[in-house]
Amino acid sequence: MRYWFGGGAADYTITVGDEVTVGTVTGAQSVVVGGQQVTVWSAETGGVQHTDLLDETGTAVTTVTSADGTGTRGLGQIPPFQAPDEVTDLWASAGGGPRVRLVGVLGSRLQQVGQQAADNAAALSAHAAALNPHSTGLANLSDVSAGALGARVDGTVIGWSGGQFTLLSPSQVAGALLLNPPKVGGAYVGQTATAPDPTQGQSGNPWLRMQMAYSSGDNNPDTIQLFSTTSGGQAVKAFWANGNGEVRGAPSTNNRIGGRFFEFYESLGGPSTGRFFELSTNPSVAANREPLLGAYGTGHSTQPGWIVATRVLAGLLGVRAGGSYNSLTAINWRGQRSTTGAPTSGTWTTGDVVLDSAGAVYLCTAGGTPGTWTTGSAGGTASPTSFVNLTPGTNMSLGTKAAASRLDRGGDNGRLRGTLTATGAVSSGAVLAVIPTTAHRPLATVTTIARYTGGGTQLQIATNGEITIGNSLTSGQSVWIDSITWDMTA
Repeated sequence: MRYWFGGGAADYTITVGDEVTVGTVTGAQSVVVGGQQVTVWSAETGGVQHTDLLDETGTAVTTVTSADGTGTRGLGQIPPFQAPDEVTDLWASAGGGPRVRLVGVLGSRLQQVGQQAADNAAALSAHAAALNPHSTGLANLSDVSAGALGARVDGTVIGWSGGQFTLLSPSQVAGALLLNPPKVGGAYVGQTATAPDPTQGQSGNPWLRMQMAYSSGDNNPDTIQLFSTTSGGQAVKAFWANGNGEVRGAPSTNNRIGGRFFEFYESLGGPSTGRFFELSTNPSVAANREPLLGAYGTGHSTQPGWIVATRVLAGLLGVRAGGSYNSLTAINWRGQRSTTGAPTSGTWTTGDVVLDSAGAVYLCTAGGTPGTWTTGSAGGTASPTSFVNLTPGTNMSLGTKAAASRLDRGGDNGRLRGTLTATGAVSSGAVLAVIPTTAHRPLATVTTIARYTGGGTQLQIATNGEITIGNSLTSGQSVWIDSITWDMTA
């Protein structure tokens, strides 16, 4: 758009006249002169000259000439003219003199803009108020194939298939559903469906996600519930996730198992050759998880069917061990008495085993109150030898509770205690320490499980007293060897 310049009350060509004095001020007269050629520029100095001009009749000109006083315009007035498109500000020079600023007449343009803005606002308001101003349907969308309206089947849903959104039956749907239930005391916040991307791995969108609202009183309704029905028609809640998403379970009858984990199917290549069930710690770095309790498959090479705890396995009423293996009978380890001798009160069961305060072992051979008890001839009768500190290997040191060895039960058993701590990198299989006392060393290689900072590990004691584990250590990591014992027989 071209804007108008000139023709205004201040748009005249003026030159400097004679010197005059008014009172105490001396200056020069301003003399209006006409017939001056006026050029227009893009800057006060330098810049480029605008020559694409139109005079007031619309004729193309490169300059304009101020009035000479013979026409309808006053002497020296710069006549109206139009500058090039979108030029709203320019500099004019009369007769090659200093340049002065001319500002375009914007009134009509502002009026047009204001009217256009009002028209746009009204149209936008009407558009936003309409329910479907574009009359858009599924068939109008470029990435949706929905078929004709009359051919659609009830119960189908929109899903992604074959590079586009299309109608799918429920059995075809593969996506993730995110449910956000109502906020406590608030409004329903809606649901979104985001298809999972298998290439994102464990950090990608889940196949199913349910997010529970926060409840300060911890009284959210259950997330999900599964019920069984008794023969009498009663509903029994057998599996559920509570309002915090934590799993719970109960048997459906008084003689059934409420939860069970199986090792891998034999028909598909089982049984399991590793741990198929595990309770573990949950540190911020997944590699530092410690398996607190694990169940090994019956196909494991060295621990078939073992339940292994890497820390203390506590049973408040005792721990039952053995039974059926090589025709053995199970025993129940109950704990240690505060006095010497067999129990003299309380009800006991055949197979119960206790230690007295001196370390003697007593076995209940006939249950009762207090039952019949017997003890081995060596039980608690021989004093142990003194502990002798181990000799640390390369990059290893004795822990706060110094790692040491001794003989127990009159020399029948060897025993370790204490902690070994790495002072630098130690590779798997490297010697952590050596039992310096030859009499304390096993007569055959001992293989057992020990706990270290990274979890559970295999520990071996060679006949030359060298102690190794199946994992590498970094500086600061420790191995706990308390209560590791072995028979002093070949």
